[in-house]
Amino acid sequence: MNPYTELLRLSPVGVLVLAQIILFVQDLVREDKRLSQYISAAALALTCLLSVYLASSGNTVSFANSTFVFNSLAYYFGVIFSLSALLVMLSAGSFLGRAEYAFEFSSLAILGVLGSFFVASSTNLVALFVVFEMATTATYGMVAYARRSKLSAEAAIKYFVVGAVSAGIIIYGISLIYIATGSVSISSVFSVTSQSSQLLDVGVILLIVGFGFKIAAFPFHMWLPDTYEGAPYPATTYLASVSKVMGFAALVRIFLVMGPAIYALGGLNWEVIFGLLSILTMTFGNLAALVQTSMKRMLAYSSIAMSGYMLIGLALGTSFSYAVLLYFMLTYAIAKAGSFIVAQFFESEHNAKSIDDYAWLARKSPLSAFSLTIMLLSLAGIPPLSVFVAKFFIFYASVQVGGYWILLAIAGVLNSALSLYYYARVIKNMYIGLAGESPPPQGPRLERIGYMIPILTCLVLTIALGLGEGTVIAVAKHAVTTLSATVF
Repeated sequence: MNPYTELLRLSPVGVLVLAQIILFVQDLVREDKRLSQYISAAALALTCLLSVYLASSGNTVSFANSTFVFNSLAYYFGVIFSLSALLVMLSAGSFLGRAEYAFEFSSLAILGVLGSFFVASSTNLVALFVVFEMATTATYGMVAYARRSKLSAEAAIKYFVVGAVSAGIIIYGISLIYIATGSVSISSVFSVTSQSSQLLDVGVILLIVGFGFKIAAFPFHMWLPDTYEGAPYPATTYLASVSKVMGFAALVRIFLVMGPAIYALGGLNWEVIFGLLSILTMTFGNLAALVQTSMKRMLAYSSIAMSGYMLIGLALGTSFSYAVLLYFMLTYAIAKAGSFIVAQFFESEHNAKSIDDYAWLARKSPLSAFSLTIMLLSLAGIPPLSVFVAKFFIFYASVQVGGYWILLAIAGVLNSALSLYYYARVIKNMYIGLAGESPPPQGPRLERIGYMIPILTCLVLTIALGLGEGTVIAVAKHAVTTLSATVF
């Protein structure tokens, strides 16, 4: 292979490593909060552009004796990771300006994306676990970044404890899979003896439980609402987009390749497990979100519900459902990140923390309120917005498979209708206000550019991905095909 071609294919990772070095040097030479933010944002933007090009051009390169293989699937996930982190860094200006230190947050954000990139390219369960925990460790620091805040400290402790427990469950599951198969490679071809097939089943169940904590599937979600509420907004946005998608990337990487062999050799119907988790997760998340008064907690429970919809793609286990799941993750990450960024702006600018505090905010910040309206309607599943298209195709995939899998589509449609209530409540407050309250006398305020750039980016992408989904789904199908050519 041409060395320049190989260098290009590794360039997204190389940019992130180089950015880390530059950030360290910059902090030693001259501590500048703005400069740290700009360096990390520029690196993430370049990584995103390179990943878009490589994902669409079908490039593949192996690294570390093929322990990591960067192919279209890895680059596709790289687009989501880097774009989500870029949105976080663009919106973090005011937060970093108040923080004692800014370099560390920027460095942790880059480190988390770097680890996530390696998760999406892992071909070995142990390597996947190591890089997954590397990325997760970065998020521990981000959650605890507001170190003088009791809420932030409490959120970090809860998150760390649950993270440690889930890590132990995952590594124990990997050890049982190794005992059963004699290998930790993520491969579609392996063998087990009749005596060790049960060990394989138990190991796979432990993997599902461990990663269930990571993606906040019911009943492994208990850490998420308190952690999201206590963490600083940039950290919460990062968790809701980068970290959640990383959990799904690990599951896709494992079950897309190993899933058929797990069922054939161990007899474990893991697809049914994911199906049950899907229905329970989306139903619990939406019911819990209905009764929330805090905007941040409502978005947190909404994030749990969205995990339920995405689990449908894993439950169906078809090449089409995996491709739609990839598209779903991209649309979700953008709409959810945008929603949290607008909520961050409203809390910073208008001290709006509860849903009632959003009364008449459309008159004070009309562009931000309109953007939040579009993104909430997208999450609720209103056409022609991007998350609606993702939900439509994921439900269609359930109907296409047929049988009892149609229940997933029915549950998804009912839950989407349910979610419209709590999303509409926020929109109603912004535009109509609370009952019996008059609109405020002051008119619109100037909306800060530091927030408007990421907010408008999310707005445009939420609309554009809904209208032009064909290209993205085609790239997602190609990404799935490159990994599963020997499976389906």
